[in-house]
Amino acid sequence: MTLAFSDPAWWASFVHEANADERFFEAAAFVNARIGIKSDSGTWTIDIRDGKIISTKEGLALTGDDIVLIAPDREWERVIDGQVDWFEATSPGLGEMTFEGDAVMALRNIKVMWRLLAAMAKAGKPPVAPGPYSPDPVWSGREILGKYVDVDGLRTHYEEAGEGQPIVCIHAACQDTMMYRHVLDGLSDSYRVISIDAPGHGKTLEPAGGPFDHLSKHAEFNEKFMAALGLERPIIVGCSMGGNQVLELGARRPDFYAGIVSCEGADYTPTVSPFFLEMLLLNAPQILECWSQSLTGQRTPPDRAREVVWQIIRTAPEYARGDLVGYAGFDKRDVVGNITSPVLLLRGDADWLVPQAMVEETSSRIPGSKIEVLSGTGHYPMIENPVEFNKAIRSFAESVA
Repeated sequence: MTLAFSDPAWWASFVHEANADERFFEAAAFVNARIGIKSDSGTWTIDIRDGKIISTKEGLALTGDDIVLIAPDREWERVIDGQVDWFEATSPGLGEMTFEGDAVMALRNIKVMWRLLAAMAKAGKPPVAPGPYSPDPVWSGREILGKYVDVDGLRTHYEEAGEGQPIVCIHAACQDTMMYRHVLDGLSDSYRVISIDAPGHGKTLEPAGGPFDHLSKHAEFNEKFMAALGLERPIIVGCSMGGNQVLELGARRPDFYAGIVSCEGADYTPTVSPFFLEMLLLNAPQILECWSQSLTGQRTPPDRAREVVWQIIRTAPEYARGDLVGYAGFDKRDVVGNITSPVLLLRGDADWLVPQAMVEETSSRIPGSKIEVLSGTGHYPMIENPVEFNKAIRSFAESVA
């Protein structure tokens, strides 16, 4: 295998791509660092000064590189081909890249690292035209109401719209009811759609003991929420952290739910590193900004892609960490087989955090469960691709009526 790193013309193209990237320049404006590259084939150094790459050379710096990115040739090939970015390449069980040196500096300047690898994926290639994008939603016109209810002594905010069969929506990590605004509007013509703010998120008050760091705590809270509203046989929909939760809820009460939709969820998700989790307390806004963009699909138009970022970066760092500690520690492989409610596992095919193999393994442990995939859609399908997402939920709800 011959890496592009051996080609001076490729390096020139890489430098051009990085230095022409406004997001790289803004992030690196006050960064002065040498970034080492180590592969099976050799080593190289990228020298960044005041927002620009000023040089690249073969070999590591004699005085030491600040950060060294280490991966086998096959992983660097995936980076160069645009198959993985910084986040996937460095995620446990999903990528093969590690880094040494000033690891804290790398995560403090994660946008720089992310955009460097993005420039590698563009180097030596013609520009790619954006789109085609997923369709724009059409509003039902039903009124969405914000309400409060006492749940276990906690003032809890939720939104609802419509009447009929209840559909309860449980949001992802670092999100709130806003995540389901297109669902509340799009399905409330036929259903009573309800979306809850988890404790410490949105307009729900903080729990007395601080952030929940185990998804079972969230699941127990959501059971009490549904009891407070007097809901009988609701359909439950969850995304990511919420997608995991609905599987646990179904296992805890096998006959209670009319149906379960786990979006971007699985019964075992050990794909976030402990170091990443701790660094959220130091640099959550930038980490989550870049991470959420990495997880967004290519059919997502710019306004909805921006909304993904805007929604996720509003979460307080300690709650972001608590959510993702719970997500990373989630393992219900031994109990999901108890679920007797109909189950739909829905994912976007651009979501690298919850790959198809992970969803298929989960499905194999839940008798009768079905998988549906939304093309060109990432980890936030109800924001990125609301029309096709709502269509899938509506079809499932009609099938379990």
